[in-house]
Amino acid sequence: MTAESAANTAAAGPATEELYHTNLLRLQAKQLLSESILPLSSQTGFLDEEVKWTKDVQDYLEVVQKTICTIDAAVLSPDDVVMNKKGAACASTSSDGKGKNKHPKKQKEQQQTQQQRTCWIQLHSDKAKKHFEKKEDSADKNGDSNQQQQQQHKWQIHFPGGDYLQTSCINSYAANGAGLTTATANANVIPTLDLAVLLPAQSRNSSNDDEEEDASGVMIGGKDYLNGRYFDKRNIFAIHLAKYLSQKKQRKHIGSVHVLNELDGDYRKVSLILTPPIPDDGSSETKKNSTKKRKNCESTSNDDAQQDKKKKKDKKKKIRFRIRLVFGVQFDLSSRKKVDCNTGGWIPSARLFPNRCNNKIVQLPDQEGVANNNGTPNYNNALADDMHHLSSTQILSSVSSVALKVFTETWTLLKIWCLQRGFLRGHDTFSEKSLGLSLAYLYRSKLVSVRMDSIQVFTVWMKLMSDTDWMGDKEKLAKKKSTDVNKDNIRHSSSEAYQDLGISSTPGQVSRGGIVMPEINLNEQQTILNCVQNRLHASDVKKNANNDDGTTKPKTLLESFKMNTDSPIFLDPTMTVNYFANISPCFMREMQVEATKALKCIHFHGDSSISRIEPFRQLFLEQQRFWRRYDAYVKMDIKDIAFYSNTELKTNLKELEFWGDDAQDLGAYSAISRGIAKLLRMALGDRITALRLLTTGNGDTTNMLNASSTEFGTRTMVDSDEKVFVPIRSTSNSPYTGFDGSIVSPVTDGVCQVKTITVGLRINPDTCHRFVDRGPPADDLESSSAFVSLWGERKAQLRRFKDGAIIHAVVWNDVEHDLKNGRVQFEGGAKAGDIVERIVRHIFWKHFCKLDTEDLPCPQFALRNITSLVETVQKGSNGEKQVNSSEQAQKEIKSAFDSLVGFLRQNTEVSETPSGISVSKLGLPLRIDAVEALSPCLRYSELFPPAPHPLLGGENSSSTSKKVSGAIVGEPILIQIRFQGSSKWPQDMNAMGAAKCAMLMQLAEGIENMKSRGDAACSQFDGPMNVMPTYLDLGYKGYSFRIIVRADEEMKMLNSLRNPSQEALALKQILQKRHILSAGHHFTIHGVHTKHPSSPQVVRLIKRWLAAHMLSGLIPGEAVELLVASVYIDPAPLFTPTTVSCGFMRCLHLLFSHDWLREPLIVDPEGHIGPDQRSDILSSFERSRGPELKTGPPMFIISPNDLNEDGDNGSSSSSSCRPSFTVHHPERVVLGRICALARRSYDFLMSSSVRNLKSAQDHNSWRSIFQESSNSLKSYSILLRVDNELIYDTECASTGGDLTLSTKAEKIATPFQRSLEKRSLGPKSLRRKLYKNLASSDSGVIYSWNPVNEVVARLRSELGHLAVFFYNEYTPDVIGCLWRPDAFKGQSFSAMYSEYKRPIDNQWEENSLVITNASDVMRVIKSIVQDVVVDVKILDDRSIKSKSSDEGGTKDKNGSGKKGLSGSKRGRSKQDTSSDSDDDSSSDEDSD
Repeated sequence: MTAESAANTAAAGPATEELYHTNLLRLQAKQLLSESILPLSSQTGFLDEEVKWTKDVQDYLEVVQKTICTIDAAVLSPDDVVMNKKGAACASTSSDGKGKNKHPKKQKEQQQTQQQRTCWIQLHSDKAKKHFEKKEDSADKNGDSNQQQQQQHKWQIHFPGGDYLQTSCINSYAANGAGLTTATANANVIPTLDLAVLLPAQSRNSSNDDEEEDASGVMIGGKDYLNGRYFDKRNIFAIHLAKYLSQKKQRKHIGSVHVLNELDGDYRKVSLILTPPIPDDGSSETKKNSTKKRKNCESTSNDDAQQDKKKKKDKKKKIRFRIRLVFGVQFDLSSRKKVDCNTGGWIPSARLFPNRCNNKIVQLPDQEGVANNNGTPNYNNALADDMHHLSSTQILSSVSSVALKVFTETWTLLKIWCLQRGFLRGHDTFSEKSLGLSLAYLYRSKLVSVRMDSIQVFTVWMKLMSDTDWMGDKEKLAKKKSTDVNKDNIRHSSSEAYQDLGISSTPGQVSRGGIVMPEINLNEQQTILNCVQNRLHASDVKKNANNDDGTTKPKTLLESFKMNTDSPIFLDPTMTVNYFANISPCFMREMQVEATKALKCIHFHGDSSISRIEPFRQLFLEQQRFWRRYDAYVKMDIKDIAFYSNTELKTNLKELEFWGDDAQDLGAYSAISRGIAKLLRMALGDRITALRLLTTGNGDTTNMLNASSTEFGTRTMVDSDEKVFVPIRSTSNSPYTGFDGSIVSPVTDGVCQVKTITVGLRINPDTCHRFVDRGPPADDLESSSAFVSLWGERKAQLRRFKDGAIIHAVVWNDVEHDLKNGRVQFEGGAKAGDIVERIVRHIFWKHFCKLDTEDLPCPQFALRNITSLVETVQKGSNGEKQVNSSEQAQKEIKSAFDSLVGFLRQNTEVSETPSGISVSKLGLPLRIDAVEALSPCLRYSELFPPAPHPLLGGENSSSTSKKVSGAIVGEPILIQIRFQGSSKWPQDMNAMGAAKCAMLMQLAEGIENMKSRGDAACSQFDGPMNVMPTYLDLGYKGYSFRIIVRADEEMKMLNSLRNPSQEALALKQILQKRHILSAGHHFTIHGVHTKHPSSPQVVRLIKRWLAAHMLSGLIPGEAVELLVASVYIDPAPLFTPTTVSCGFMRCLHLLFSHDWLREPLIVDPEGHIGPDQRSDILSSFERSRGPELKTGPPMFIISPNDLNEDGDNGSSSSSSCRPSFTVHHPERVVLGRICALARRSYDFLMSSSVRNLKSAQDHNSWRSIFQESSNSLKSYSILLRVDNELIYDTECASTGGDLTLSTKAEKIATPFQRSLEKRSLGPKSLRRKLYKNLASSDSGVIYSWNPVNEVVARLRSELGHLAVFFYNEYTPDVIGCLWRPDAFKGQSFSAMYSEYKRPIDNQWEENSLVITNASDVMRVIKSIVQDVVVDVKILDDRSIKSKSSDEGGTKDKNGSGKKGLSGSKRGRSKQDTSSDSDDDSSSDEDSD
């Protein structure tokens, strides 16, 4: 979007602007679709354009289908899935249904045997368990000799052979290719085509009840639908088929075979991934011929060999597709009854009702599970889904036949939108099939027409997802609002509120939404009425109407689904399959939030705030996966979790259990994960706005499988979906060890599935700091009992409140420190989620942690301790902290500032004397109208806020030390005063400066006069008063203030000049930046920091990160504040961060992801910049960059203050649209270094401290990004070692700083706290003893004592054109110098630029007569740093090379010419003294 079009669109009005953006979105989407859609269909010639390798796909599928049909009949057993020979296959632990183990003495032995077994897949059925138990018992009694008796105890599965199998293409490929995308649009996942392999089933009319299937031609039948038997059968056959397809004779045609232990999020089912072989084009024959030739001819030219390699490389073809084998069940159409038309006859249709129990096996590896008779809706749905692969494909195919183009385009857009957010192919998210079916629902239900384009259909789908009350939350909210008097109408403050335990979606909410896929030519209601399954359910309800057990019973089948499952409801036309059965409630809530955001993004409104990221990029291009979406992440080990609700361990506690009774339906992991999400949502309430568990589909999109690798068929592979592809031909050294019966997460660590659960939390900054949760009223016994059961009797206690209520309540104001586990509470942490973390930990300990654990696990937020760099430890019961927290220090500084403002304004009121002279108490002729803050510490941005100094009227912050610093090591608190308007100001610029200085002198003299008269108002002034030409330094209430004068008449005088000189223009820019822009910037940033409590800490953390990498002073502090402000006020497409760690990570990401070369960064906190002004900014940016993008400020940051720098009453001409604080700094090379460091730091934190936390030590791995390694110092040209006597704070050192939490006298100190204490003491040489009778006026306190900063400033001022100087302003122990690339290049002679130059003695070239004199440069450096630096080391020898090559100098034996230049040796470290042996000679050379 160009600047002119944006301006014209803005002038036309909001409606035209919205139309413009909609049309632009259509054009951009069209371009995206042209590059994303994969034209591939199972029907030849159906598509207008097809990929060139369509025939290859069809041929490969034909080969696979023929090969599957050739498999011989066999008798299978659970032993076929065993990977090792130590034991039999892995079986799950179950019970006899009464909660007791039949063989308690052998339980431990069985668990040890299970741990020895490693299996390709997990087996879940009761028959698999009995198979191994009887086999082990028989082996113990009779040994291995009685093979016949062991054979009788086997669970034998008769497979009739490949002729009885049915294969068919399903899903996208069979639906005319709708939904297929290229690998780039598929998150770098190779396109996968689904092929269904349907097993033969036997009708229940001809099947024996629980006997083995003897009938020929069938494999599934009887009561295989019970207790996981069917799933074990299909999975055992899948492994058998995988082994057959991976045989050497099949490998040439089939390629690689991998096992995938899931199918669309269902981990009961196994699928196979087939990767076609790479065509060799007769390479095998060529290889044989070449072998014969080598025998006959021993010598071959190297050129011919290289050409042969090149030809082979060119012949290699890229793997473009994969095949996924999906297993299911055939329908026995000949013998099915009418009521069993949805099940194929082998399952009674009533058994698929969501309230029926078909599984009583509980998978608990370390404890015995208790089965119950609860309904198993998820298990039943998994059975039904395997019988409807073809029917689901028919629905997709019918819709695609009617509206193929738009249907395909919309499906592709939805797929990209979901993949960018991690909403596809996860274990509880959309599958590609369910996503396509939800889109087909829009066409079947007439919500969209075939005439609508893809963007319109995309919008309708978002509206469906957003408006449907899937979880019943909207109904609850409406009831709560409609109630005049409810439990929330209690008198409470922001620190306490009522805890509502009914906020989580649980089964039983009939009012929540649900949809049914309509049949063709029928609407949804007619489909429900004509459904056979629905009528069967109605008759079943009528039959059991007299059985009244006191519970609410569903009247319809749809109500039965709503009451028995917590998943969203989307039923197929037969009402037996729920397409959304695997979708969890927490995912659906998050998806609805994102759908609402997408609708707002699509419906662009001109009156809304404009994001820096355009709508199209927000929707489809910006990645927003799990690891970027949330404020805090916490990991929990599955091994520490116990199913208390399924054991007898807590029966004596008589507490209500909230989770775990659905393990037999969902499986162990899903029961745990959904239980954690449910309980945390109940406990946290409105303290969070989103909660999500990590799923597959959230990996790095750059992680793409390399199918061309020769080891592809034998190596474990993980793509960006983070799913493990296990090769069936794995080698002996394969890292994959199989399943040992333990509970594992579907998420992988790159090799195998991990045993942790990761929870992401988005924290509500408005309510997260609440420390009191009030329980329900005392008369509500049921709710009170649930409240106590949730929190525990020790935590939920009866309390009396000010309104007279005596109720149970939970209080979170206690302070607990656990240094062993790194769990420390920091000051101000409540506003950044500290209470949320404690609640998460309490819920985990109370409801999930094992009782017999010796050391309780300590779940904690990732990167939580990074706050220790900018904050102190919270005050506890073990003692008082030595220094104030940063927040308290800022408040005290603000209080002192307000007091000083009051003094100045009150004592400058002008009154006339009897002689007629107007004068104030301070002797000033004009009244001070305003006092404006300019200092960073007054907007909470100073890393180390100044502490009250005893010699300036403050109290001694250190109770143990009797000495105080004789210098203020930090910058004074900068403020400016504005006098009332007057015509008496001089009209000459020099006189104006003298008048301002005179005002400051009179102000200082007036304060001294008032003190001498004993005026009580001046009692807070202490310390010396230093008047300089442009400022006044004084001490007030222990703080050092620096006062400057802002004279508006001076600016008016400069603006009135018609032909200003260069000096006048330079002075104008300086005054504008010092007085006007700085004041506006302070007001803007102060507003952002007040609104977002964690943003000041992020600013200070970024400053410390920059200083740790020796980048102090190379990027303005105002630019850092604007960067952080942009993260908080314009977080799109994400949400505003709440925690310090999240804000810090987002800021690092912004630094390296923003295109500084082509885009400006517009920071507009209050929405003051309109569309026309934005177009002016873009035009100004384009002009400054130039056509080759090589000019202008490298970091182009614009805020509303930059538009009014000319003081023209808000007009924003294009000439004024330029950055104020980043015009000259950072330089291009510095910005590149910052962006590179930001990327490396972000990637390191994400990989080590966020994603892959494995131990308590990993929580502290973040320290590495705040330190420079000794090797990194070698990248500088020169290193200047600063005298140790000038270093007063070693905690912030770039190479040796201590970033750990320390303890002393039972008090915990953070690095920030230790730095504050050392900075308050100052340098040792300037420390003074503190006496009670010491007169502060004679104390001689030094203001702004920063000798190293002054040295670096001088080096940059005098030698900045030759080198870049790096240092750490907080611990300036080393100054690094990096030569510029053209520092020692030959130049043409010019008298104006002849400083530090000398003529070239030989090798003259055109326009190259002089060169930089290295000796002069080093001599100047030594003269500047002579009192500060004790050692100089030269690492880059370019300066010496240029001299030696020009003068015929010699090099060392290595030819490097590396020399060291050293001064005094005092203070050198051991590392420095072990440097080059040429130091002495280099010092002699420099002295010449």
